[in-house]
Amino acid sequence: MRNLRQNRLNWLRGAALGAGVLLASSAWAADFDVDSFATKLADLRSQVETLSSNVESRKEDERTSLRSLAAQKLDLDLAIQREERRLEQLAAAHTKFKAETALAKVGSTELEPALKRSIETMRQEVRDGLPFKSAERLSALDKIEKQLVEGLLPPQKVAARLWQFVEDELRLTRENGIYQQTITLGPEDLLVDVARLGMITIYFRTNDGRVGFAHKTQDGWKWSVVEGPENGIKIAGLFDALKKQVRTGYFELPFAMVGGEK
Repeated sequence: MRNLRQNRLNWLRGAALGAGVLLASSAWAADFDVDSFATKLADLRSQVETLSSNVESRKEDERTSLRSLAAQKLDLDLAIQREERRLEQLAAAHTKFKAETALAKVGSTELEPALKRSIETMRQEVRDGLPFKSAERLSALDKIEKQLVEGLLPPQKVAARLWQFVEDELRLTRENGIYQQTITLGPEDLLVDVARLGMITIYFRTNDGRVGFAHKTQDGWKWSVVEGPENGIKIAGLFDALKKQVRTGYFELPFAMVGGEK
């Protein structure tokens, strides 16, 4: 009997202890707000993301700043190089000017008449030679002569410009190509395409398809349209080849006579 009562007593004590724990747990659960905790957690996550974004933004700003500084450094280096080249050019120009000034003090009187004779010789060469842009070439000689006669340039500089003109004339003898110039064809002045083969011969093609060449007569140079369809086809083939940059090859062409009337 005593044991039975003791067992009941122990059971009551355990039940009371369990009830106490349950009551305590219920009280803690009542105090803890799950929604509030979730909101705070979301806020903390948002703050972390914001801080992370700010860090990345600052990193990008730093990278942009470094790129800008690198670009500025490159620009400065290029500017320094340009200035160094400019100083070298100025120094070279100064040295050349001193040498030319020293040369100008000697021989200017003797040089001027020789230049005038050379200019007139070149002028006659242009008049007698192939009629390729003759007006422009004669105008260039007139300008050189004016610079000499009016004292716009010292004779030494005029000599250098005349020599450059002679080099350009020599270059014409080595080149073939298509150009445009105005020619007198019968009573008309026409802007045409011309095919020049060195300074040996020159052919033309008008906008309306007529083709021909320049030949020298007792009265000077004359532009004439070729006769016969075969000759026209041959000249048209030359123009097409030069237009395609075919500078060498075999071409059968009507001969533009240079000595006397055709």
